[in-house]
Amino acid sequence: MSATTFTSKNTSAGQRLADWSVIVITIAALLAGWLLMNSVESRGVPFDASGISAQTPQGWLKSSVQGNEVLYVSDPFSSGFGTTYIVQKISGPIDIVNDAPVAQDATVDQVVSLLTLQYGQSLNSFRVLEKKLVTVNGQEAYEISYVFVESNPDLTHSEIPNIVRGLDYIFLKGDHAIVATYRADEKSFDSDMGRFQRFLTGLKF
Repeated sequence: MSATTFTSKNTSAGQRLADWSVIVITIAALLAGWLLMNSVESRGVPFDASGISAQTPQGWLKSSVQGNEVLYVSDPFSSGFGTTYIVQKISGPIDIVNDAPVAQDATVDQVVSLLTLQYGQSLNSFRVLEKKLVTVNGQEAYEISYVFVESNPDLTHSEIPNIVRGLDYIFLKGDHAIVATYRADEKSFDSDMGRFQRFLTGLKF
C-alpha cells in the first residue's frame, strides 16, 4: 500500500507583492489616461467676434458662418451627426426671417417664434420638445429643446439619416438677441452635454 502525499503550494510574499504591483500599476495607468482625456477635453481655443467671446473645444472644425451666425464649430470625431455649437447674434437690419430689426421692446416669445419658424422651414421633420424660461450665469434665457432628422452628408455627418437633438438658449440684450445652440446625435446628446454646459458658462457678450 502506497501513501499519497499532498503538496501544499504556498504563495510567497514576493509573488503576492508582484501581483499587487500589477494591479496598482494598471489602476494608475487608467487614472492617468482618464486625467489626460479630461485635460484635453477641457482645453479651449479663444473665440472673439461681434462683442461675443467664448472658449471653443480644441481640435474642432470651424466652419464659415452664414446669416446671423458668428460661430459654427463641430466635433470631427463624433459618430453620426457631428456635435455642433452655433452662436447667433440677431440684430441690426437683419432678423431671422423677415429682414427686419429686433425691436427694442421685442419679447423673448417673439424671438422664439421667429426662430422656431426658421427651423421649421430649414430642418427636416423638425419638432419642438419643450420651451421654458431658465437662468444661465445669472441671466434670464429662454430654453428650447427640439429634434430633427439630418440627412445631408458633409465632413462631420454620415450618409445615413440621423436623429439629431438640439438645445437653444436665447438671451435678449437691448436691440439684439444672442442664441447659443447645441446639437448632437441622439445617441451622444446626453454624454456630450457637460462639455456644452462648460462652453455656455464661458460665453460672454
